[in-house]
Amino acid sequence: MHPTRQRIIEFLKEREEATVEELATEVDMTPMAVRYHLNVLQADNLITAPVVRHQKGPGRPQQVYRLTEAADQLFPEDYYSLTSYLLDELNLQLDKNELAEVFSNIARRLASEAPAPRTGQTFEARLDAVIAFLTQKGFVVDWEADGELYKIHTHSCPYRHVVKDHREICSLDRQVIGTMLDVTPIRLACFAQGDDHCTYQVARPIGSRVV
Repeated sequence: MHPTRQRIIEFLKEREEATVEELATEVDMTPMAVRYHLNVLQADNLITAPVVRHQKGPGRPQQVYRLTEAADQLFPEDYYSLTSYLLDELNLQLDKNELAEVFSNIARRLASEAPAPRTGQTFEARLDAVIAFLTQKGFVVDWEADGELYKIHTHSCPYRHVVKDHREICSLDRQVIGTMLDVTPIRLACFAQGDDHCTYQVARPIGSRVV
């Protein structure tokens, strides 16, 4: 991004709003030159159209610019480090059983957001529902029939950056799958173990509908 426009964005982030004159002083340019950069930023949906700011005392109302929500994407976020620190602290504060219970509760809450099975729904349709739900949560996932069994393949995991150091996270998708299908998934492959995907094997519950 052009250095002047970058500084305008940073200044608006610091001040929340500013007039053309205030921005011109900040970047040491004429108001006319600043308006050019503001027009570019507005065309890119990074700043709002000018809005009127009324003075508390005497004086004419002023037009001010603000950042749009889209501009927030320009500022760095570090959820990975925060998540890793939180998981490290959980490991220090809790024993193995307590930690497992925490992730079990998280998985139950996650699974509770999924649509409930419909009356008469086939097992394959329930598998499709699992795939759709996990996809919404950031997974790249599919399933295939393997004789009398089924395999669910996760090709990309939204937790992949922390899972190698915190394998307890692997319990989340396993429990969600198990809860939604009313089965006990068997893990055949896992990112945390160096595989390039995760695979779970499931069997059709006795009495479930066949296509």
